[in-house]
Amino acid sequence: MKAPEAPPLPSVLADYTLGGTAGLGWTNTVYALQAPGRRGFFRAPRSATPPPGVDWAREGALLTAAGSLTAAVLFFDPDSGRLATEACPGTPLDAPSLKAGPCCQALGQQLRQLHALPYPKDATPFHPARYALRCLQRAGAQGISADPRWQGRLETLLPYPLRSDRLTHNDLHGGNVLRHGTQFTFLDWELASRGDPRFELVTLATHLGLGRRQATALFSSYGAVLPSDREWRTLETLHWLREYAWALWARGEGITEAEVQEGQAAEALERLGSA
Repeated sequence: MKAPEAPPLPSVLADYTLGGTAGLGWTNTVYALQAPGRRGFFRAPRSATPPPGVDWAREGALLTAAGSLTAAVLFFDPDSGRLATEACPGTPLDAPSLKAGPCCQALGQQLRQLHALPYPKDATPFHPARYALRCLQRAGAQGISADPRWQGRLETLLPYPLRSDRLTHNDLHGGNVLRHGTQFTFLDWELASRGDPRFELVTLATHLGLGRRQATALFSSYGAVLPSDREWRTLETLHWLREYAWALWARGEGITEAEVQEGQAAEALERLGSA
Protein backbone atom coordinates (compact mmCIF):
# COMPACT_ATOMS: atom_id res chain seq x y z
CA MET A 1 0.00 0.00 0.00
CA LYS A 2 1.22 3.46 -0.85
CA ALA A 3 0.82 6.18 1.76
CA PRO A 4 -1.40 9.07 0.66
CA GLU A 5 -0.15 12.62 0.62
CA ALA A 6 0.36 13.92 4.16
CA PRO A 7 -2.53 16.13 5.31
CA PRO A 8 -2.07 19.65 6.73
CA LEU A 9 -2.04 19.86 10.51
CA PRO A 10 -4.82 21.82 12.29
CA SER A 11 -3.86 25.10 13.95
CA VAL A 12 -4.15 23.59 17.44
CA LEU A 13 -1.07 21.51 16.56
CA ALA A 14 0.96 24.48 15.35
CA ASP A 15 3.83 23.59 17.68
CA TYR A 16 4.19 20.18 16.04
CA THR A 17 5.70 19.14 12.76
CA LEU A 18 4.55 16.12 10.79
CA GLY A 19 7.18 13.41 10.46
CA GLY A 20 7.26 10.30 8.33
CA THR A 21 4.66 7.57 8.13
CA ALA A 22 4.59 5.63 11.40
CA GLY A 23 1.88 3.19 10.35
CA LEU A 24 0.02 2.38 7.16
CA GLY A 25 -3.22 0.58 7.90
CA TRP A 26 -6.13 -0.49 5.73
CA THR A 27 -8.31 2.38 6.89
CA ASN A 28 -5.91 4.92 8.41
CA THR A 29 -2.46 6.35 7.85
CA VAL A 30 -0.59 7.27 11.04
CA TYR A 31 2.13 9.93 10.97
CA ALA A 32 4.71 10.80 13.61
CA LEU A 33 4.30 14.16 15.36
CA GLN A 34 7.27 16.03 16.79
CA ALA A 35 7.64 19.12 18.97
CA PRO A 36 10.39 20.23 21.37
CA GLY A 37 10.37 17.68 24.17
CA ARG A 38 7.17 16.02 22.94
CA ARG A 39 6.18 13.27 20.56
CA GLY A 40 2.86 12.12 19.26
CA PHE A 41 0.95 10.54 16.41
CA PHE A 42 -1.53 11.89 13.88
CA ARG A 43 -4.14 9.57 12.40
CA ALA A 44 -5.67 10.43 9.04
CA PRO A 45 -8.45 8.20 7.67
CA ARG A 46 -7.83 7.10 4.10
CA SER A 47 -11.45 7.78 3.12
CA ALA A 48 -14.06 10.38 4.03
CA THR A 49 -16.57 7.50 4.35
CA PRO A 50 -16.21 5.66 7.67
CA PRO A 51 -15.54 1.91 7.47
CA PRO A 52 -18.33 -0.45 8.58
CA GLY A 53 -19.27 0.06 12.22
CA VAL A 54 -17.13 3.16 12.71
CA ASP A 55 -18.68 6.19 14.39
CA TRP A 56 -16.07 8.91 14.88
CA ALA A 57 -18.26 11.04 17.15
CA ARG A 58 -18.81 8.05 19.45
CA GLU A 59 -15.08 7.32 19.41
CA GLY A 60 -14.29 10.87 20.51
CA ALA A 61 -16.61 10.63 23.51
CA LEU A 62 -15.14 7.27 24.54
CA LEU A 63 -11.55 8.51 24.26
CA THR A 64 -12.44 11.29 26.68
CA ALA A 65 -13.96 8.81 29.14
CA ALA A 66 -11.13 6.27 28.86
CA GLY A 67 -8.57 8.37 30.73
CA SER A 68 -5.31 6.53 31.40
CA LEU A 69 -6.50 3.45 29.48
CA THR A 70 -5.67 5.18 26.21
CA ALA A 71 -3.26 7.77 24.84
CA ALA A 72 -3.91 11.41 25.76
CA VAL A 73 -5.80 13.20 22.99
CA LEU A 74 -4.25 16.35 21.52
CA PHE A 75 -6.80 16.91 18.75
CA PHE A 76 -9.88 15.16 17.43
CA ASP A 77 -12.26 15.99 14.58
CA PRO A 78 -15.40 13.83 14.76
CA ASP A 79 -16.42 14.79 11.22
CA SER A 80 -13.27 13.57 9.48
CA GLY A 81 -11.95 11.09 12.06
CA ARG A 82 -8.58 12.86 12.23
CA LEU A 83 -6.97 12.25 15.60
CA ALA A 84 -3.74 13.35 17.29
CA THR A 85 -2.50 11.73 20.49
CA GLU A 86 0.55 11.88 22.69
CA ALA A 87 3.05 9.07 22.25
CA CYS A 88 2.87 6.37 24.93
CA PRO A 89 5.71 4.17 26.10
CA GLY A 90 5.42 0.49 25.43
CA THR A 91 5.60 -2.29 22.89
CA PRO A 92 2.82 -4.24 21.16
CA LEU A 93 1.38 -6.98 23.31
CA ASP A 94 2.43 -10.55 22.50
CA ALA A 95 1.85 -13.98 23.99
CA PRO A 96 5.30 -14.40 25.62
CA SER A 97 4.80 -11.26 27.73
CA LEU A 98 1.69 -12.81 29.30
CA LYS A 99 3.69 -15.75 30.68
CA ALA A 100 4.63 -13.46 33.55
CA GLY A 101 1.91 -13.72 36.18
CA PRO A 102 1.86 -10.03 37.21
CA CYS A 103 1.57 -8.97 33.55
CA CYS A 104 -1.37 -11.27 32.86
CA GLN A 105 -3.04 -10.24 36.13
CA ALA A 106 -2.68 -6.55 35.29
CA LEU A 107 -4.06 -7.04 31.77
CA GLY A 108 -7.15 -8.80 33.10
CA GLN A 109 -7.78 -6.05 35.64
CA GLN A 110 -7.32 -3.24 33.11
CA LEU A 111 -9.62 -4.96 30.64
CA ARG A 112 -12.25 -5.02 33.40
CA GLN A 113 -11.74 -1.28 33.82
CA LEU A 114 -12.24 -0.79 30.09
CA HIS A 115 -15.42 -2.84 30.09
CA ALA A 116 -16.74 -0.85 33.08
CA LEU A 117 -16.52 2.48 31.24
CA PRO A 118 -19.85 4.18 30.43
CA TYR A 119 -21.12 3.58 26.92
CA PRO A 120 -23.54 5.57 24.78
CA LYS A 121 -26.99 4.20 25.52
CA ASP A 122 -28.08 4.75 21.92
CA ALA A 123 -25.07 2.89 20.48
CA THR A 124 -25.92 -0.12 18.33
CA PRO A 125 -24.87 -3.29 20.17
CA PHE A 126 -21.85 -4.95 18.59
CA HIS A 127 -22.65 -8.49 17.46
CA PRO A 128 -19.86 -10.00 15.33
CA ALA A 129 -22.25 -11.84 13.01
CA ARG A 130 -24.33 -8.74 12.31
CA TYR A 131 -21.18 -6.70 11.86
CA ALA A 132 -19.78 -9.28 9.45
CA LEU A 133 -23.03 -9.25 7.45
CA ARG A 134 -22.76 -5.48 7.16
CA CYS A 135 -19.20 -5.85 5.83
CA LEU A 136 -20.35 -8.44 3.29
CA GLN A 137 -23.18 -6.20 2.12
CA ARG A 138 -20.73 -3.37 1.45
CA ALA A 139 -18.33 -5.81 -0.22
CA GLY A 140 -21.16 -7.09 -2.39
CA ALA A 141 -21.92 -3.54 -3.52
CA GLN A 142 -18.35 -3.50 -4.86
CA GLY A 143 -18.80 -6.81 -6.69
CA ILE A 144 -17.03 -8.99 -4.08
CA SER A 145 -18.90 -12.22 -3.27
CA ALA A 146 -18.49 -14.33 -0.15
CA ASP A 147 -17.88 -18.06 -0.11
CA PRO A 148 -21.39 -19.58 0.27
CA ARG A 149 -20.12 -21.82 3.09
CA TRP A 150 -19.06 -18.89 5.27
CA GLN A 151 -22.10 -16.82 4.28
CA GLY A 152 -24.33 -19.69 5.38
CA ARG A 153 -22.48 -20.17 8.67
CA LEU A 154 -22.72 -16.46 9.32
CA GLU A 155 -26.46 -16.42 8.76
CA THR A 156 -26.83 -19.41 11.09
CA LEU A 157 -25.05 -17.52 13.88
CA LEU A 158 -26.95 -14.24 13.50
CA PRO A 159 -29.32 -15.11 16.39
CA TYR A 160 -26.50 -16.38 18.66
CA PRO A 161 -27.09 -14.69 22.05
CA LEU A 162 -24.38 -12.32 23.25
CA ARG A 163 -24.40 -9.71 25.99
CA SER A 164 -24.58 -6.03 25.11
CA ASP A 165 -24.47 -4.39 28.56
CA ARG A 166 -20.77 -3.53 28.70
CA LEU A 167 -18.50 -1.28 26.71
CA THR A 168 -16.24 -3.37 24.49
CA HIS A 169 -13.34 -2.27 22.30
CA ASN A 170 -14.19 -4.70 19.45
CA ASP A 171 -10.77 -4.58 17.80
CA LEU A 172 -8.39 -5.98 20.40
CA HIS A 173 -5.19 -7.47 19.05
CA GLY A 174 -1.52 -7.10 19.92
CA GLY A 175 -1.05 -4.06 17.71
CA ASN A 176 -3.82 -2.17 19.50
CA VAL A 177 -2.50 -2.92 23.01
CA LEU A 178 0.79 -1.40 24.16
CA ARG A 179 2.50 -2.92 27.20
CA HIS A 180 4.84 -0.94 29.43
CA GLY A 181 5.67 -3.09 32.42
CA THR A 182 2.27 -3.89 33.88
CA GLN A 183 0.57 -0.83 32.38
CA PHE A 184 -1.47 -1.23 29.19
CA THR A 185 -2.59 1.38 26.69
CA PHE A 186 -5.49 0.51 24.40
CA LEU A 187 -5.44 2.12 20.96
CA ASP A 188 -7.86 2.49 18.03
CA TRP A 189 -11.32 2.83 19.58
CA GLU A 190 -13.17 3.30 16.28
CA LEU A 191 -15.36 0.21 16.72
CA ALA A 192 -15.95 0.49 20.48
CA SER A 193 -19.59 0.07 21.45
CA ARG A 194 -21.86 -2.09 23.62
CA GLY A 195 -20.85 -5.74 23.47
CA ASP A 196 -19.90 -8.98 25.18
CA PRO A 197 -16.64 -9.09 27.19
CA ARG A 198 -16.35 -12.87 26.78
CA PHE A 199 -16.24 -12.56 22.99
CA GLU A 200 -13.65 -9.79 23.38
CA LEU A 201 -11.42 -12.02 25.53
CA VAL A 202 -11.70 -14.91 23.05
CA THR A 203 -10.85 -12.52 20.22
CA LEU A 204 -7.72 -11.25 21.99
CA ALA A 205 -6.61 -14.77 22.94
CA THR A 206 -7.11 -15.93 19.35
CA HIS A 207 -5.20 -12.99 17.88
CA LEU A 208 -2.30 -13.63 20.27
CA GLY A 209 -2.35 -17.38 19.67
CA LEU A 210 -2.69 -18.18 23.38
CA GLY A 211 -2.71 -21.82 24.40
CA ARG A 212 -5.30 -23.17 26.80
CA ARG A 213 -3.18 -22.53 29.90
CA GLN A 214 -2.54 -18.88 29.00
CA ALA A 215 -6.15 -18.34 27.96
CA THR A 216 -7.32 -19.78 31.28
CA ALA A 217 -4.94 -17.44 33.12
CA LEU A 218 -6.25 -14.44 31.17
CA PHE A 219 -9.89 -15.25 31.94
CA SER A 220 -9.02 -15.92 35.59
CA SER A 221 -7.17 -12.60 35.87
CA TYR A 222 -10.22 -10.90 34.42
CA GLY A 223 -12.47 -12.67 36.92
CA ALA A 224 -14.29 -14.89 34.43
CA VAL A 225 -14.51 -18.61 33.79
CA LEU A 226 -13.04 -19.99 30.58
CA PRO A 227 -15.87 -20.83 28.13
CA SER A 228 -16.63 -24.49 27.49
CA ASP A 229 -14.99 -26.07 24.46
CA ARG A 230 -18.27 -25.79 22.55
CA GLU A 231 -18.81 -22.13 23.44
CA TRP A 232 -15.19 -21.28 22.68
CA ARG A 233 -15.50 -22.87 19.24
CA THR A 234 -18.62 -20.82 18.52
CA LEU A 235 -17.05 -17.56 19.72
CA GLU A 236 -13.87 -18.25 17.77
CA THR A 237 -15.97 -19.00 14.68
CA LEU A 238 -17.69 -15.64 15.10
CA HIS A 239 -14.27 -14.01 15.38
CA TRP A 240 -13.02 -15.55 12.13
CA LEU A 241 -16.26 -14.80 10.30
CA ARG A 242 -15.80 -11.16 11.24
CA GLU A 243 -12.16 -11.24 10.09
CA TYR A 244 -13.20 -12.87 6.81
CA ALA A 245 -16.00 -10.37 6.13
CA TRP A 246 -13.79 -7.40 7.04
CA ALA A 247 -11.16 -8.65 4.60
CA LEU A 248 -13.73 -8.90 1.81
CA TRP A 249 -14.92 -5.36 2.50
CA ALA A 250 -11.30 -4.16 2.40
CA ARG A 251 -10.69 -5.99 -0.88
CA GLY A 252 -13.73 -4.21 -2.30
CA GLU A 253 -12.03 -0.96 -1.34
CA GLY A 254 -9.01 -1.92 -3.42
CA ILE A 255 -6.82 -3.07 -0.51
CA THR A 256 -5.11 -6.11 -2.03
CA GLU A 257 -3.25 -6.89 1.21
CA ALA A 258 -6.60 -8.03 2.64
CA GLU A 259 -6.29 -11.25 0.62
CA VAL A 260 -3.85 -12.59 3.23
CA GLN A 261 -6.35 -12.11 6.07
CA GLU A 262 -9.13 -13.54 3.91
CA GLY A 263 -7.07 -16.70 3.39
CA GLN A 264 -6.15 -17.01 7.07
CA ALA A 265 -9.78 -16.61 8.12
CA ALA A 266 -10.97 -19.18 5.58
CA GLU A 267 -8.37 -21.70 6.82
CA ALA A 268 -9.46 -21.15 10.42
CA LEU A 269 -13.13 -21.59 9.49
CA GLU A 270 -12.27 -24.83 7.69
CA ARG A 271 -10.50 -26.08 10.83
CA LEU A 272 -13.32 -25.08 13.15
CA GLY A 273 -15.89 -26.64 10.85
CA SER A 274 -14.17 -30.01 10.97
CA ALA A 275 -13.51 -29.94 14.73
